[in-house]
Amino acid sequence: MGSPDQLEAGVIWARVEEGFHVGSRSGVFLGYIDRQPDGVFLAHDGHSRVVGRFDALTEAIAAVTNGQPPLDAPIALEKVRVPAPRPSDGGSAVA
Repeated sequence: MGSPDQLEAGVIWARVEEGFHVGSRSGVFLGYIDRQPDGVFLAHDGHSRVVGRFDALTEAIAAVTNGQPPLDAPIALEKVRVPAPRPSDGGSAVA
């Protein structure tokens, strides 16, 4: 892991609209920050997972820029076996 100065190298934050900011590092999407109606900044990583709630925009930017772990657990998709449809005429599949 690099120094804090190296972590922020190439990072660009843009205000897309009032209260909504997006960040990227060397062209790679880092995440976004959305100001809530109560004034709190809700920070999300590049996979739209919540990183944290912050009182200051600078705190939210630092959390996303430095890759803080998300607050919610990642969703795991698993294969689910679906049984083959069964004939409804007593087991005869011949028409």
